[in-house]
Amino acid sequence: MTEAHHNIDVAVIGAGVVGSAVAWDLSTVYDGLDIFVFERNPGVTEGENQSTRNSGVIHSGLYYDMQTRPNKARLCVKGNEYLYYFCSRYHVPAIKTGKIIVATNEEEDSVLGTYLNRAEENGVRGVRYLTRSEIRAMEPNVRAKSGLFVPSAGIVDPPTLVYRLYTLAGNHGVEFLTNTTVLDLKSDNGRVVLTIEYRDGTTQDISARLIINAAGIDADRLAKKLNPDLGLELDPVRGESYKFYAHKRPELRLTGMNIYPTPERVESRFANHFTVGIHLTPTFDDLNYPGRLGDTILVGPKLVPVPDRDNWMQGVTPAKVFYQKVVTYFPGLREKDLVFHQMGLQARLKGDQDFVLLPDLDNGPAIHLLGIDSPGLTSCLAIAREVTSIVKKNHLI
Repeated sequence: MTEAHHNIDVAVIGAGVVGSAVAWDLSTVYDGLDIFVFERNPGVTEGENQSTRNSGVIHSGLYYDMQTRPNKARLCVKGNEYLYYFCSRYHVPAIKTGKIIVATNEEEDSVLGTYLNRAEENGVRGVRYLTRSEIRAMEPNVRAKSGLFVPSAGIVDPPTLVYRLYTLAGNHGVEFLTNTTVLDLKSDNGRVVLTIEYRDGTTQDISARLIINAAGIDADRLAKKLNPDLGLELDPVRGESYKFYAHKRPELRLTGMNIYPTPERVESRFANHFTVGIHLTPTFDDLNYPGRLGDTILVGPKLVPVPDRDNWMQGVTPAKVFYQKVVTYFPGLREKDLVFHQMGLQARLKGDQDFVLLPDLDNGPAIHLLGIDSPGLTSCLAIAREVTSIVKKNHLI
């Protein structure tokens, strides 16, 4: 049964961290706008989205080169600054822990210079080279030949961040409809008609002046409903992580920094993906503001290619694989210390490792946010401002 047609100003598809940030930003710039956010999951605030299956690292922006990943390079650096300010203003648990990228041999040491230079190119301030003894002084249980210290890296609690954005957007009049699936999109005389299905199975056509497609791993599918010739498609890659408890033994303790290996690549069916490797990330003891570090350390993620986006949860990489990677720079770890933590599908694209912010004015108007994988959480507020800028520039509202 299809209910009566309804008209709105803006439809945001996806209530993850990016969709919620976009909805909030638009609602603060365009007061009184009818903005609806459609989310197929049962909720927004308790870890239902891919956004919350996340290690919570606040990235700095030195991994992404301006030639092949200019949007990630630019928006991560801006997003890092915006996010710390946001978390301070709106009391979201966040700690600027800093990060050490470690090199365990001569070959890895030679790679560090590339990222030191890239940090300067991208405007990541304060990054410096570390000797073996300097690393030992900062993190006594970490073993490395050399490293880079990245002071602007940190951690944030993803569910709290999404909840705060959701609350702020709601306070500005944004309506969130959960358990609501967008079945179809059609261009209609300068508007977009969304066919949506509610939790009770009823459907309705809604006409919007503009849609923002922030549907994560399904953003490419929805974009193709408006533009079947779109050449971008998801490359299904799963991130898996384990954890350990640092209070179990003295040699498992860390002083609180993110510890990263030298970057590497992982091969999927469609591309060689850049990955920062299996790293150690501290977590919060509790979620009281401003946040206090706890004893649980996340290990990962490891990127694992999967057959397709609809069958990605089968099987788990053994703890031994994680142990073998981490023990090279964290020798106090034992395989039996590792406990499975979580997995999630990433919104990476075939043949394009950058964020794609794609205005489609001929088939919409629509703005498609594609390939928003890491560092999408860090970049969410910068992405939101970019979307608002696109809306203003093209007079879409």
